[in-house]
Amino acid sequence: MNRRNFLQTIATTAALPMAARANLLPAGGTDTRPSHRPIQPWYQKAGLGLFLHWGPSSVGQIEISWGMYEDAGMPNLYWPVEKYNGLADKFDPQNYDPDKWMEAAARAGMKYSVLTTRHHDGYALWPSEYGSFSTKQKMHGRDLVQPYVDACRKNGLKVGFYYSPTDWHYNPPGWPNRTFPHRDGEMHHSHPQKQGIPKWADMPINEMQKYFDQFYIYVKAQVGELLTRYGSIDLLWWDGYDWPDGIDIHGEDMDRYTRQLQPNMVQNDRDFIWGPVKPWGDFNTDFEGKSPDKQPEGAWEQCEAICGGWSYHGENAACKPVSHIIERLVRNRTWGGNYLPDFGPRADGTMSPKYYATCDEMAAWMKHSGVSVFDVEPGPYPVQCDAPVTLKGDVWFVHFLSRQQSTAKLKGVHAPKAAKLLRTGQAATWKADGDRVVLTLPGLPPTDLDEVVEVKW
Repeated sequence: MNRRNFLQTIATTAALPMAARANLLPAGGTDTRPSHRPIQPWYQKAGLGLFLHWGPSSVGQIEISWGMYEDAGMPNLYWPVEKYNGLADKFDPQNYDPDKWMEAAARAGMKYSVLTTRHHDGYALWPSEYGSFSTKQKMHGRDLVQPYVDACRKNGLKVGFYYSPTDWHYNPPGWPNRTFPHRDGEMHHSHPQKQGIPKWADMPINEMQKYFDQFYIYVKAQVGELLTRYGSIDLLWWDGYDWPDGIDIHGEDMDRYTRQLQPNMVQNDRDFIWGPVKPWGDFNTDFEGKSPDKQPEGAWEQCEAICGGWSYHGENAACKPVSHIIERLVRNRTWGGNYLPDFGPRADGTMSPKYYATCDEMAAWMKHSGVSVFDVEPGPYPVQCDAPVTLKGDVWFVHFLSRQQSTAKLKGVHAPKAAKLLRTGQAATWKADGDRVVLTLPGLPPTDLDEVVEVKW
């Protein structure tokens, strides 16, 4: 592509006046250090959030974005990719009422929410002025983000936006192929390198950088819309660039830009090229769908799909039980982390009854034991206790996660002042031996959910 065509493409796809384009490109000769700062206090107190993956993929009940690839399923009914993109023509949620989602989430103890405003498939849930794949083109300009924001605020949840800077739909005039810089424009393999097939186009990085710089204008413009249209935003959840190592993604420029627009907003650590190096962000997301084997440093969060995948996979999708969700939450809180379980809304804008049943069961547990996971400090597990522990002042909350565990051994402590089971208020017994205490649950029928003993010293 020559310089003339390249500049024409920028003007065509980004639809920006020259002055605005200048503001979206990194400026030379300025201080480009990222503006790191301590994380906002609310985040680590919150503990539990709600992840929502939603978009046209819900029409086909196929995995969001990854369903664009031929090898996404056997067989994949929405490949070639034009079939997947065609789902956007059918995506028109007439029963969308996120207030119901958030009311249930609040009862379940969730303190913040994160909505996929745009996933890797490039479909924006708001009428964006940039790009060609949003509700502006497909839904007569309807905005699906504003009702979500309103519902979060009404029900007391912090407002979070997921935004993927990867966009496999982006294919403006003059670009080599769809999914560029991938070499496979037909999207046969989601991970071609595992098939022994080169992933990236055969092009020098400096040439590829010119395409990225154009793409960056588009990404930054959309992020600017999200951070200026909806008032104060509490959290921005990035999800990585699918570009090769060596590309300058202008991360310092983006970090400065987003913090100027929303100075009190928390950001995760995924404004990066997918890989191990994460130079920006306020909290760690390394533990997607898995638990750490030791306490991570600093603020961290674990996200996890609950029902069959990240997005809606139909009513027959197997869902993880509430006991699993609470166990994940407790183990994370024991080591100072947050938990972000994910549910996919249906294509019509409703949530599955399974979501509401999960929220109801969690709400019942939260009534008696929620105090043990919110606004707490990490406990001395496993150094001083063989059961997970969270702390609040001079109180220990000892968590009995297994039905088979009826005792917990505490080390380096004196005899407690009092101990009771939060669910019933019944006293728990203990036996002190020097600097060791053995706690024993009251003799009750076993339950599948975490039993919490409040120990006062």
